[in-house]
This record gives sequence, structure tokens and C-alpha cells, in this order.
Amino acid sequence: MNIRQLQYFLAVAAELNFTRASERVNIAQPALSAQIISLEEELGTALFTREKRKVLLTPAGEILVEHAQRVLNTASAAMAAVRASGRGAQAHLMVGSIYTAIYCFLPNTLRLFKELAPHSDVSLQEMTISQQINALKEGAIEVGLVRGHIYDHSIVTELLYRELLVVAVPAGSEYDVPDAVELKELATWPLIAVARGTATERGYGDRILDMFEDENCKPTIAKEAHDMHTSACLVAAGMGVAVVPAIMQLMQPLGVAYRPLNAQTPGVSLSLAWHKDRVPALLGPWREAARANAAKLIEKHPQLFLDTSRQQVVEQET
Repeated sequence: MNIRQLQYFLAVAAELNFTRASERVNIAQPALSAQIISLEEELGTALFTREKRKVLLTPAGEILVEHAQRVLNTASAAMAAVRASGRGAQAHLMVGSIYTAIYCFLPNTLRLFKELAPHSDVSLQEMTISQQINALKEGAIEVGLVRGHIYDHSIVTELLYRELLVVAVPAGSEYDVPDAVELKELATWPLIAVARGTATERGYGDRILDMFEDENCKPTIAKEAHDMHTSACLVAAGMGVAVVPAIMQLMQPLGVAYRPLNAQTPGVSLSLAWHKDRVPALLGPWREAARANAAKLIEKHPQLFLDTSRQQVVEQET
């Protein structure tokens, strides 16, 4: 068994189609099939059931998916650490982050971190919250930047701040006026809603739609987006309005204006996250840099935040 075979196996497991999987990994289908057969012979069990028009994972194949992904993540982490060492770094940190934090929070955090840990290197990936949770469990990242409550006992979070929510509207449209927006009025506007999460992984979209339910009003959903930056793009295109974290105002996307939201809400949080059983060696300086940057943001833009006292809360989620 080798890394290449595991990559081929995961491609077939994802596509459940040998033709599409071969295109995904850029090899001929007969060669891909031969690699999977070789892997099955080595393991002594079938990984897929193959019918004329259907490919399915066997129970053994389902088990291998989880382990194969973990092996590839570990190999990727090892490569990143070795390459960082080749650049002179003595330590390496793998970070996952939501989109808004990459643009509004991470640049200065990275600068502060480099001052605290000058001989270190950082690998950064944009990820959704659910992707970060999975990546923390699998070892693909060591620390994440997430929003909201994490319903997983293996993940520890530290609250950095809570932001106010604002309404993003198309610049120059009928909605682009300076007054605050009432929630019942907002319910009549074409809303670009971020999709709800699952029963076990509630996300940003759930918290926004719950606001309307709490006020016994039903939003007029014009479109559904899978992430916040897609919803901002749709707002800029004049396709509706969206409820977004106030820090989005610092990004200033073209064609988008912002209005205050006149509603009692818990805001939206930004937190550090890491796995309780895999505390990274560089967590200390990373937390210090993140805390310092959060304090600077609150001091510079207090109007964006719900609680300017910013007392850190560290918890193991249950």
C-alpha cells in the first residue's frame, strides 16, 4: 500500500465512478482499476462492489476511507513541516480559517505571530466551519478560526470577540439608505440566505434564520448561498440583501453598502479552535497574537463589536 494508491482509492470513493475518478486523478481508467485491484489483493478484501452501472463502497471500503484520509493528511502535514524546515523554520503551524477572518483578522495576527515566533512558519487554508472541525479531528490542521458554538466534545474553543450583525444591501438601490433596518421590515425584502447546517452541525445560516423565527416572522428568501462571500457577491449583483457580520464592512466589496440592524441578537462570534488531544506546540504564541489583534480591532473599530470588554472564554464544547 502506498500514498498514490490511497489517493486513487479516495478518488473512486468520492466519485463512485471509475471514469470520473480517473479524470480526477489524471490517469487512464484501466490503470486506475489495476491499482484498486492491487490494493484489494494486498488487503485481502473487496473495497468496492462493481455492478454494470453502479459502484458502491463495501463495509471494508468505508473503514478505509477514514484511515486513508488521515494518512494523506499526516503525509501532507509532514511535507509542509519539512518544506518549512528547508526554508529555515524551526516549527510549523497548520491553520484553517473562515473566509472573513482571512481578510479581516489574519493578516495582522500573522504579523504579530511572526514577532513572537520568528523561526516558525504557517500554512493557511480557507475552510468552512464543518471542514475545520473534520480537519482538526483528522490532523489536517492544528488550529482553526471558527464562528458559533461547536457541538463536538473533542474541540476546544476560545472566544476572541463577538461582532454585531448588519444588513448588506446593493449600493445605490432602494434599500441603500442610512436608517437602521427593523427585522420585520427586513423579512419583506429579498433575502440571500446562507444555507442551514445539519441537525448536528448548525451553522451561520441557522443563526440568521432563527432570528426571524424568534420574532415570529418569515423571511422572503430570494436565493440561497453556501457561504458568506457568495452571498456578498449576489448582493453586489443586486439580487437581494443579506445579514452579515459587521466586520465585513472592513472588506469593502464593490457594489455593497451596509445598514445597521435594529434587533436584539447575540451577534456572531470569532473563536480559536483546536483538538483537545492534539494541542500544537505553537498554540501559545498563536493565541497571544490572536488575542492582541482582537484587542486592537476592538479598540480601532468599537462600533463593529457587541462586547468591547472582550473577556476570553475557553471551553471544551459538549
